[in-house]
Amino acid sequence: MSMSHAQDVAAEVLTTSESPVIETMIDTPAFLISATDAQRKEYIELEGNPNLTLEMKQKALYNWAQRCGNPVNGLYTMYMAEKQTLQLQEDQRMSAIVAQLSPEAQQADEHVRGITSNLIQTKKEMDTNVAKQLNKLPKKVYYELTFATQ
Repeated sequence: MSMSHAQDVAAEVLTTSESPVIETMIDTPAFLISATDAQRKEYIELEGNPNLTLEMKQKALYNWAQRCGNPVNGLYTMYMAEKQTLQLQEDQRMSAIVAQLSPEAQQADEHVRGITSNLIQTKKEMDTNVAKQLNKLPKKVYYELTFATQ
């Protein structure tokens, strides 16, 4: 794939009125379009490795993008920046919703966010720990929290 095509893809992603991450979550992200078959294979293996902690996966993918060089690295950096921006917006939206809930639901949310912000665990461990935390809640608090945050 030519450098100008990758730049065109990146420009298209950045100029769209919708979020580029949301578009690329549905379609193949621009950085993967720009990657070679071998690079895509390595990315998919890293991304899908259930044995890596979230922190290890972040570092491995960052190093992968660095090794790929440009345009992949630049497009990956833009993708991750947009993804982080969207995550911060979602966190703010959720905080506003949770602030209106009972103190018990707010405390439960705080515990769940503590679990999900811990990067020294695998995705499976995180999901298990969140499920355990939610299962400990009284039904009223569980329903209040889960229905309010959908």
